[in-house]
Formats: sequence, C-alpha cells, structure tokens
Amino acid sequence: MTTIAENQVKELTTRFETVPYGTFFKLWYALQKALPPDKKGEILTKIGRTIGKEFDETGIETIEDFMNGLQKFLEQEWAITDNAKIEVVKNENGEVEKLIAKQDSCKMCFANTYYRFHDNGSPSCMFPQVIMGVLSKVKNKFGFRNLSYEGVQKGDVGVCAMTWNVK
Repeated sequence: MTTIAENQVKELTTRFETVPYGTFFKLWYALQKALPPDKKGEILTKIGRTIGKEFDETGIETIEDFMNGLQKFLEQEWAITDNAKIEVVKNENGEVEKLIAKQDSCKMCFANTYYRFHDNGSPSCMFPQVIMGVLSKVKNKFGFRNLSYEGVQKGDVGVCAMTWNVK
C-alpha cells in the first residue's frame, strides 16, 4: 500500500457526506444478525461510545449551544435521523437533570425492525450508548454526574424519545 499524507488521512472521515441508505441498511442488518447474542451488548456499547466521542464540543459554552450542537451531530455528522429535537428537564434550582432526544426517522430502527420480523431476531439499539459517549465529553463543562440511560418511549418505526439522567 502506498503511503498517504497526514492531511489525506484526516480527509478520509469526510470523503463522503453519507452512504446510500441501502448500504447502511444492509450493513446494520448484517451486523445485528452476525453478532453473538452474548457479546452484542458489549460490542455495540463500544461502537456507540466511540461514535459519541466524535462529538465536537468546540465552541459549546451554554446548554443551548450543547442542545444545538447535539441536534446538528444527530442530523448531519452522524446523520442517523432527519429530524432530532433535543430537550432538557431542569430541577427547581434551574439545573439540568435530564436530557431528552426525540427523532422521527432513526435509520437503525428500520433495519432492527426488519431483523426482528424477518429473522425473529433480537436487535439492539446503539443510540443510547452514542449519547452516553457525547455526555461523557461535556459532563465536566455542565456539571453532569451519575450519567445513566433512563429509557425510551417508542412510536412508529424510527420514531422515539429517549431520556438520560445527568444528575
């Protein structure tokens, strides 16, 4: 293999803005199907956290900056949903206690649903672990502690609202 310059290596991650959905669907479906059930959680947690740690917190100073940056990450950088809505729940002291991410077209969900109904499989969602990776990057800036995934409210295929505790 020929050697490439450092700037060429850096450009690899942005060479293509997106991949065709058919490619992603087949890859995610095959991954779900191929992972051993006893290792799936561990493997997808590692992958999810790795993706989440790619979140760029540069210039994020306020919780509103974070919410806007996370929306951009979900819609454009990771590009896992077409429309993300990020909300926070604050306590009586004005401190953020929970983060809620709503999406209307999660691209993993379609392949997961196909795997469940086509193969009687047990798919796993990686979205919670991605957000845990993101939260781990900004926790000190916002005083988040005891990070945990609370749960999901499912809607139609690709539609859900997930909640994380940050206090």
